[in-house]
Amino acid sequence: MNNLPEPFLAQMRSLLGAETAAFLEALQRPAPISIHLNPGKESGLKNETLEPVPWYAAGRYLAERPIFTLDPRFHAGAYYVQEASSMLVATAVQQCVPAGQPLRVLDLCAAPGGKSTLLASVLPAGSLLLSNEVIRNRYQTLQYNIAKWGHPCTHTSQHDSRDFKALQGWFDLVLVDAPCSGEGLFRKDPDAVKEWSPAHTAHCSARQRRILAEAAALVRPGGVLLYCTCTYNDEENENNAAWLLEQASFQALELALPAEWGLVHKDIGYQCYPHRVRGEGFYLSCFRKESKDQSAEKAAKSLPAWTLKPASKTDIESLAPWLAPEAGIVVFQDWQGAFRALPEAQVADCMHLGSMLRQSAFGVPLGLFKGKDFLPAPEFALSALVHPDVPRVALEREQALHFLKKEPPIFNPVPQGWMLVEYEGLGLGWAKGIGNRVNNYYPKEWRILMQIR
Repeated sequence: MNNLPEPFLAQMRSLLGAETAAFLEALQRPAPISIHLNPGKESGLKNETLEPVPWYAAGRYLAERPIFTLDPRFHAGAYYVQEASSMLVATAVQQCVPAGQPLRVLDLCAAPGGKSTLLASVLPAGSLLLSNEVIRNRYQTLQYNIAKWGHPCTHTSQHDSRDFKALQGWFDLVLVDAPCSGEGLFRKDPDAVKEWSPAHTAHCSARQRRILAEAAALVRPGGVLLYCTCTYNDEENENNAAWLLEQASFQALELALPAEWGLVHKDIGYQCYPHRVRGEGFYLSCFRKESKDQSAEKAAKSLPAWTLKPASKTDIESLAPWLAPEAGIVVFQDWQGAFRALPEAQVADCMHLGSMLRQSAFGVPLGLFKGKDFLPAPEFALSALVHPDVPRVALEREQALHFLKKEPPIFNPVPQGWMLVEYEGLGLGWAKGIGNRVNNYYPKEWRILMQIR
């Protein structure tokens, strides 16, 4: 932190005044390590004595940074490694949206998935969450993290914000975690310091306004827009929030945040500084769309065909031994023959989204039939949809890590047929016993490359 650009230092002096020295001193300290627990998956972590994050009940601080790659619970989706300040999004959702009814929710700039998994954990039951990312390699990471979380009501898409134009007024809640200059991550990411410049800040601000304008149109009258960044400067934060209020029919919302949390209440929104909170730099502002704005979803003309078709009765009967009973799902099949499970109550909305967003994926992949044999999908193993009677095999930590490296599990005697591989009751993936060997079906692209120790 001794190489901070002088224009950045001048900016922080202007923002913080007498607190600047404390801020710079905080940047010299190691960044806190925090996770948020998956409420849909039981693990021993919930019984460990870990310091809670004040603003999110399922957030936890860790005393030191473990090697997450060598924790099978991490690969099973028992928790997500997330910076504590950004968990304020959970508080905003809990205070700004109604608690008792399912919502249509869009995380517009969702990769790598931390805030989407957070949203999936705190939204009212039955809410539809669409997690979107435009950049292909980041979208693949997003899909992996969503799969690990195992929530059937979370769906993904790979689109630019411009592509959502036909969905104006359709969402109850839109989160814009905008690409930013990353000032709040300077102590965690030295490369962010190298990339910073006033010109880059101005470029980020202009891009954020474009995204904000497109996102604002997607919110229904009475709905909520959340805007956040991991940066400090007003140009990307409060000035953009003020610009939104000038451009669209929104009102800023106040949150009830205890003073002891240490957040700075700006004229519009809230700012986290690392010398005030146990977390990184983060800005959050909340808005409600005024009901007088009559924009609403419009019936699209000549929509492309929905690419999924309902599974046949025969296929559903064949899948029954694999699927948890009374899961409230409907099974569809894609053009490649693969099956997906969608929440029954969300089928119509998924069809509507899928007809407009061609690069989208809905529900939980289940697998496909090869001849009479069902080949289960790796995402299915991470979900809560697996029938309790499906054979399971429990591994110890080192065995689980070798499985996650895609090495053949060793059993004596060798079990036959498909089995769900588990660690501490958490699904990791699939294996199949054939004769005197067991084949490991963990995906090659997910495998651990690190040496086990």
